[in-house]
Amino acid sequence: MATSRYGFSAAVNNSAPKLDRRTSTNSTVSIISSRVKDIILDNTHPRFAEFGEWNGIGTIFIESTKNPLFSEQIPLIPAYPAFPNIKQYPLINELVPIVYLTDSDVTSDTTSVSAYYLPPINVWNSQVHNAIPSSNILPDSQQKDYQQVEAGSVRRITDQSSEINLGQTFNENNVIDIHPLLPYEGDIIYEGRFGNSIRLGSTVSNANIPNNWSSVGDNGSPIFILRNGQGSYTTDSWEPVTENINNDKSSIYLTSTQQIPLTPISSIEVSYAKSTRPENIGKYSEEQIILNSGRLVFNAKKDSIILGSAKSIHLTSNTSVNVDAAKQIAIVSPKVYLGSAEGTEGTQLQSLVLGENLNTLLGELSVFLNTLNVAFQTATDSTSAPIVSLQSIANDAGQLGKSIDNIVKGKNLLSKQVKTI
Repeated sequence: MATSRYGFSAAVNNSAPKLDRRTSTNSTVSIISSRVKDIILDNTHPRFAEFGEWNGIGTIFIESTKNPLFSEQIPLIPAYPAFPNIKQYPLINELVPIVYLTDSDVTSDTTSVSAYYLPPINVWNSQVHNAIPSSNILPDSQQKDYQQVEAGSVRRITDQSSEINLGQTFNENNVIDIHPLLPYEGDIIYEGRFGNSIRLGSTVSNANIPNNWSSVGDNGSPIFILRNGQGSYTTDSWEPVTENINNDKSSIYLTSTQQIPLTPISSIEVSYAKSTRPENIGKYSEEQIILNSGRLVFNAKKDSIILGSAKSIHLTSNTSVNVDAAKQIAIVSPKVYLGSAEGTEGTQLQSLVLGENLNTLLGELSVFLNTLNVAFQTATDSTSAPIVSLQSIANDAGQLGKSIDNIVKGKNLLSKQVKTI
């Protein structure tokens, strides 16, 4: 019986290309290394319809690393993401482990399998890319580098990029300065190619290389750091770094006992003249969540934003604090300070008046002054002679009463926006 040929051997020797997901298999399951030559990422790919349209997203086309294919007449083998919920799409020329496993045709053919790929092989120990093309197609400027690597050296790019074809849009020049993260014992780290990362770590106060979150607290206290956008460093890009909340672009820190040395952009705290200030941000060492970025937007598109605090809520800004509302602004407190909380009560700090009560009192005063005006004009002494001193101020009383009456009727002293109790 003739022995069937599978995998790359079949692709090289069979004249009819296999373009669907199915292929034969034998009883031996093995993992082989393969080089990525193409990938379907959207509907502009020429083989988008052939591989199930959107159902084929993530399909790669591979060649053997041992026997690279150089003829366009030999079809590349398709392979599919092995994991349904975690997608790590490789770049062109990265190496991926391939395993042949059961596919969707198993109900009609129990031996039906397809090629599935795992995340790229970490040949360069780089979170940016691990591409290594066939030496036959390497740029001349890189031939020596990769020969040295094959001899046991470490690949370190110092000339802007590796000049490898990595895909249609991925530009290595844009990420050439992205550093890997320095690990600590027990860490679980997820790193993207672009300076974005997640660290599930802990306090490590006795580490050989210190970090920014272990100055206090017990070893093993958990910390979660989500970082999007690495800051600038002067060291070589292959040297690991640790997260720096003041240097990185956007960060979320979930702490337990750590102190995070965040430098606040505004340190104005004069509103706490009559109350206790919160502990300094950089000295607080209990559980907290810190968000730090160039801009923060909280948008509740259906319901409310609720801010609650056991002690105080501090709003501080180097320019202004603006509050706009379409219907009303309600501030309820036993005591409200406007403008400043500094000074002595009753002199520098004075109370607001109750507007409607004051308006009523001024109305009564206006009536009284108008009455005085009439009385003073007709006032006489015991001899029925006019009292000149009263008549001289009668007109003043009338004018003042009329002015106050205009204020009362126009409600000129009452705010239309601010209400108090």
